[in-house]
Amino acid sequence: MKTCPHCHIQVGGSAQYCPLCQNPLVGTPEPDRYPKVVPPARQTSLFYRIAAFVLLGAAVICGVVDYIMIEGRHMHWSLLVLIGAVGVLMLLRALLRQGRNAPKLLFQILIGTSLIVTFADYYAGWNGIAIDAIVPILCSVTLVLNFIFAFVNRRFTENGLVYLLLNIVVGVVPYIGLTLRHSVRPPLAWVICLVISMITFLGLVIFKGRSLLAEFEKRLHL
Repeated sequence: MKTCPHCHIQVGGSAQYCPLCQNPLVGTPEPDRYPKVVPPARQTSLFYRIAAFVLLGAAVICGVVDYIMIEGRHMHWSLLVLIGAVGVLMLLRALLRQGRNAPKLLFQILIGTSLIVTFADYYAGWNGIAIDAIVPILCSVTLVLNFIFAFVNRRFTENGLVYLLLNIVVGVVPYIGLTLRHSVRPPLAWVICLVISMITFLGLVIFKGRSLLAEFEKRLHL
């Protein structure tokens, strides 16, 4: 056990300096009495850095293969790999952050994923599969998950208005926009998304109507 020559206190473990006066300790050190515990935040930070190194390294390798080893005119697919890697890192960073609002996180994932797949579709030649199928499927999944969180999450009343706006904006507005733009019936995936939006909206109004009204009055200071 080490001793401080100034404070005359004994300090266990392998400390180098006195915790009171910060002077060097003298004596024989002892094994640490408590195991060293890495904080969870540091563990998640290390995991994120490793994931970033692997994904960005893979994107660099793909870029070298695409631009240097493949000759002739061709679609540079490595750009899509880079965008996908950045999107995965953004999603992973959002998931690793503690205390996140689940509906808000779902909405951010929906917007980010929709932008990535739309750009990928545009870069690949724009066959319309992103807008006609992938985005409405993502919207439908988001609506269902938000509806589940409305009954599972005990803090629903604090985010009830967010659920309501998500169901209206995500499900109804794109359908109306596509109808006005093309003057024809939108693809089936958007029709299904509209139906899911209407059903979830009715479910929230019927089962959580008072909570939604209270949240609406609170936010508008009525």
